[in-house]
Amino acid sequence: MKKEVKLQNSGKVLIINTATTEEVKVLKNCLLEEIKKHPLGLKLLGNTQSIFDKQVDFTAVFDFIKNVLISIDTSETTTNAVFDCLKHCVYDKTHKVTLSLFDEVEEAREDYYEIIFACIEENLKPFIKSLVSMWKTRLVKLGKNQLSNILSAILIS
Repeated sequence: MKKEVKLQNSGKVLIINTATTEEVKVLKNCLLEEIKKHPLGLKLLGNTQSIFDKQVDFTAVFDFIKNVLISIDTSETTTNAVFDCLKHCVYDKTHKVTLSLFDEVEEAREDYYEIIFACIEENLKPFIKSLVSMWKTRLVKLGKNQLSNILSAILIS
């Protein structure tokens, strides 16, 4: 699959050619390992007995996101996995996307994170789509109890 993305900062075009399934699997596993390192602990606030009348303290959510993003960005293993996928991509119609691109074409540094995010998104999208559709199907089949109905409504909407 091939996708063209016009990059915001430089206006250059990034051509994303999807990586091999094995390369994407390694990338997915690296990202999941970094996410797994940072548990998400939500706090429910309020004194009522009903769980549905409580408020959620989102401070933990913001800390989780911050910690995961920093962890992913500083992980050499994840960087290597991303650049294994990026080697299939082309920047500005002439440059293969490698780590040296950002030294050879300094203005590409302005696009660094957008290039990485676009590559991750394009390569993982089919697998995430498959996972979500599988869970929708499974939750509908489990629809006999209230909890699965609530989870199904959240995932389907």
